[in-house]
Amino acid sequence: MTPVLARTTRPFKPLMSPDEARIMTPDELDVLTLVQIIAFRASGDVAASLIYARRLEDRIAFTKGNSRDRIDGPLWFYHYQIGSTLLAAGESSRALLQFTIARELGRLSLQEDAERLVLARTALAYAVRGSLSDAEATLAEAALQPQSTIAHRESSVTAERTAAALIGVERMVSNVDELLSNLEPYDSIAMSWPLALLVRARSLLARLRPDEALEAVCLARDAHPPQHGSFASDVISSVYLEALWGVGDATTAQNVIEAQTKPGMLTLSAIVRVSLHQSRTDLASSALRRLEQSRNLGPGQHANLLLLSAWHEMVQSGTLHSATVRQIWRLGLREDSRRLLATMPAQLIELTREGLSADEVAAFDQATEGLAHVDVQRRPVLTGSELRVLNALPVHATTADMAMSFHVSPNTIKSQLSSLYRKLGCSTRDEAVAIASRFHLFAHAAE
Repeated sequence: MTPVLARTTRPFKPLMSPDEARIMTPDELDVLTLVQIIAFRASGDVAASLIYARRLEDRIAFTKGNSRDRIDGPLWFYHYQIGSTLLAAGESSRALLQFTIARELGRLSLQEDAERLVLARTALAYAVRGSLSDAEATLAEAALQPQSTIAHRESSVTAERTAAALIGVERMVSNVDELLSNLEPYDSIAMSWPLALLVRARSLLARLRPDEALEAVCLARDAHPPQHGSFASDVISSVYLEALWGVGDATTAQNVIEAQTKPGMLTLSAIVRVSLHQSRTDLASSALRRLEQSRNLGPGQHANLLLLSAWHEMVQSGTLHSATVRQIWRLGLREDSRRLLATMPAQLIELTREGLSADEVAAFDQATEGLAHVDVQRRPVLTGSELRVLNALPVHATTADMAMSFHVSPNTIKSQLSSLYRKLGCSTRDEAVAIASRFHLFAHAAE
């Protein structure tokens, strides 16, 4: 009942006074802590849910409980909920450890739901980390178990469907829309709703449909309480940022970047992408360093880091090192990396092909067939006079006004404008202002 109660306008957060807790048995305190884990997590307070999850973990380790010693007891379910909270907080590797314990206990338990329920969340954790073969094998194991009873059916079904959709989207399979249609709606209270949003958004962005991705993230964000410090907030920030850039709203995208204080791994990746689109290698370098320092990267995240680093290399030097080409080629032959490659710019793919032999190009093209790549315009390099004229466009309405302000002839301003328009690839003031905003050139001019 706790997720239902937690969905009300007044979050359901069960608390207990110390005096009341003292007269409770260890088993009763276990159950109370369990309810607090679920309720706080469903209420959007994942940080508090983590505190209670660690408290229950400590109780299991250091406090004796009679019900935990029974084969048909709730110990498997405790580890399952601890792992689920870790997964909701983005700590997928630690979640997998808890799910492993829960499954071993579930095998011994007389409760028929145990093993399938745990396998479903385990597959989800593997899929989040990009261990798609492990996720696929775990789903196959879950399918061999009896269907969950009514109490846990929604939890197992939503987790299995979300894991299957994550696998399908990463591999860009042909029936991806069918997989997406099986996901829970945007306002779902299932623990996997942030992952369902991530799946939908990744598919839409990889297929160059950022407007639909923006709508998806706005609907999901408005249907749930803020979950600061959680995996959900990381998903929302990253998708929102990439979708904003995709629809051309560079100003709001920049505001989102500047508002980040402790971005998660997904948001850091989005910052790198937007920065590289703007050719802002300094900002991209900073975010890449933070990604590289993470100790919780799964196979998919390592592949993402490799491709982002290659893109950064291309923007900085205009070329790719031969070792980088070999890494991208090997990655391109893996079906698990198709979505990641689809998000890379066409220029990066072409530079990779140029560094391969004819046979390698054929294999690479076959593996990446059907992927749509965007052309990335490089950030224009402007002279001081061109930057001065650019900065004056929003301020002065006419060429004569600019000439008077700068104490030069109108012909000089016309010449500088002509050079500016040519470098920006436009022909009007409005187009120049829009392009300059996208590449963050006005801030550069101010500096």
